[in-house]
Amino acid sequence: MRRIILTAIAAMTLSVGACERNSDKSNVPGERPQTVVEPETRVDTVPQEEPAIARSQWRAANEDARSVTGNLRVSLQGRRGGPLVFAFATGVTVVGQPYNVVPADSRSGVGGQSFAAVLGGDPRVETYLYRVESENVTPSAPHGGLCGEAVTRHLAVSEFVDGAGRWVFKIAAFSGDARPPSSSDPQLCNAYAYTAQ
Repeated sequence: MRRIILTAIAAMTLSVGACERNSDKSNVPGERPQTVVEPETRVDTVPQEEPAIARSQWRAANEDARSVTGNLRVSLQGRRGGPLVFAFATGVTVVGQPYNVVPADSRSGVGGQSFAAVLGGDPRVETYLYRVESENVTPSAPHGGLCGEAVTRHLAVSEFVDGAGRWVFKIAAFSGDARPPSSSDPQLCNAYAYTAQ
């Protein structure tokens, strides 16, 4: 019993000595008495743009874009906030009127997926939503319009810098009457990816 008491007293003496060493007395000018650890709460933002404002020429970057649409030229019709013209090299031209801007990590209405998942894009950016006013498909288009034989009714678009440092342009085309985001399935047709030329 005496050995246990002596061991406890020795442990207390060591801990008091350690506390005194960590007191506010500093031997080095400017030295902090304690290590300050603060969590890094700032998250790097992803460079992104509103479609057709800074860049207009895009090269097809995934298999669907290469086979269905070819390269893309995007232009603003009139002033900012007005319709966008998506002119695809295969002979498809879509005029879309913007109706909403949502975070890419918000639900799209397609099987519980976010817009980022549908587009294959970055969840930290914004997604621009367009109602298709017209879709002109020339006979030279090898696979019809963005939704094949179905009429394209809505588009979801993001323009941002990807992990490889390239400006990318992502488009998801919808054929349903339900306007994304929607609780009823807006009927995703396909997603197309492009890189800046």
